[in-house]
Amino acid sequence: MKTCAHKIISATTNVRAPQRHFDKIDLRCVMGIRRMMEAPGRPRLERWLALLVRYWAFNMSLVHSRGTNWPGFGYSEDEKATLDSLATKVPALEYGVWIALFVVFYIAILSVIVAVGMNCLIHVIGGEQNMANTPAPLFFSQLGLDLGVSFSVGFPAAMLPAAALVGHWFAVPDAALPDRATTAHYFHKLWFQITRMALVILLVVIPLWIYVPVDSKFFALSRLILPLLSPAVGALTAAYYFTARLRHRAASSP
Repeated sequence: MKTCAHKIISATTNVRAPQRHFDKIDLRCVMGIRRMMEAPGRPRLERWLALLVRYWAFNMSLVHSRGTNWPGFGYSEDEKATLDSLATKVPALEYGVWIALFVVFYIAILSVIVAVGMNCLIHVIGGEQNMANTPAPLFFSQLGLDLGVSFSVGFPAAMLPAAALVGHWFAVPDAALPDRATTAHYFHKLWFQITRMALVILLVVIPLWIYVPVDSKFFALSRLILPLLSPAVGALTAAYYFTARLRHRAASSP
């Protein structure tokens, strides 16, 4: 039985062969060799990280197109230009699918982190029956650890598989991805920014939980207002940044 290479060589070297002789070549052989020739030379993990940086670049370009910056997520002008050049290669639908998958993965990871944290706390205090007598410093330490891990580990851990899946579904070529140095720079900076914001949130939220009574007016109003306003604020914010992105593309097109 001839191999794929033998089939192709015999077909291409037989100049007297009719055109239908080429049609007899196993199409799977041709496509397999083509995939090997065009296969990405980068390791799989590096490609996934490059995809993550690609979608993060689109995300930040939505913010930068408004002339603003997220607190704690600052970039120099050169970095903004690089992010914008990466973002121009990303279709809005592809980015939207990545965001949706990221949310799904993050909720799953957050559930695991909370479950593990609570089980560890219950083990330390000697059982669930002792929850009422849990020392406040121990409880808030466990809560702070859960929050820190959910941001510094949970966010990148959810972004990465979402980026890998979306890049596979949309068949993103390596030519559309940042190179190794750019990927390393922006991923490390992204992880540092997320971890830093997690620490800031801990410094703000933990004292709030410790010193503000649960039955205070602040928490009562928060429980009433946040569920009502969050969907509207999220929708308006998304529309705000996406319309800016559309106007930016319209202005840059000839």
